[in-house]
Amino acid sequence: MRTYSTSEIAGIMGIHPNTVMLYEKWGYLAPVERSKNGYRVYNETHLEQIKLVRLALRSQLIKCYMKFEVQNIIRSAARGNLKKALEVSREYLAHIQNEKNNELRVMKIIRKILKSGSQEEKDTLLNRNGAAKLLGVSINVIIYWERNGLLDVPRSKNGYRVYGENEIKLLGVIKVLRQENYSTQCICRMLKKLKPGSEGNNRFLSGETEDSDEWLLSSLAEAECDVKELIDYIGGLINKKMEI
Repeated sequence: MRTYSTSEIAGIMGIHPNTVMLYEKWGYLAPVERSKNGYRVYNETHLEQIKLVRLALRSQLIKCYMKFEVQNIIRSAARGNLKKALEVSREYLAHIQNEKNNELRVMKIIRKILKSGSQEEKDTLLNRNGAAKLLGVSINVIIYWERNGLLDVPRSKNGYRVYGENEIKLLGVIKVLRQENYSTQCICRMLKKLKPGSEGNNRFLSGETEDSDEWLLSSLAEAECDVKELIDYIGGLINKKMEI
């Protein structure tokens, strides 16, 4: 079996040698032998495992639990238990698809919020206290959202913030997304898409984008593709070992 030095295997994978050693330290690789002079000696199995690690870590981790699932996949493979790694990868894919379906559900709620409203509501102008009461949140919560750049509220001639129909609806959207534990970055991205009068806003309200990955708040669609590729890769490794 061909062997590689740390710099050689790092060069093949296009990563820094320190990254390779970190993977070993974290238990992402099978035990690495040392030569007589103490240098690490990697083999083809390590090369396959590093490819697997790179695939597994390519996607942004959307939820905290995903970190542990990814680690379980990688460490199972490092221990030589590819069948376990494949099993966990399939469970991970199911969780991603579930999260994706949940996001699409949230999008429907947001569409309903934006399409709602009577003429009376359209003519309503509220101060911050009135907006907070209407939404069922504290004034401090709204202040926090505004300070984080989630909402730009117009002011009256005397300098007070005035919350009209658009501001109230966007606050409702922010509330829903916060309840679903989305990050400020994700919410900002969504609100930009929903800018009143924009082409994206019109398409969203019309339902044209319903059940479309285009409106997912996170990178779940990319993660789903990456995990499918990971599953295929692990399956290929299993088949390869069965042929030997």
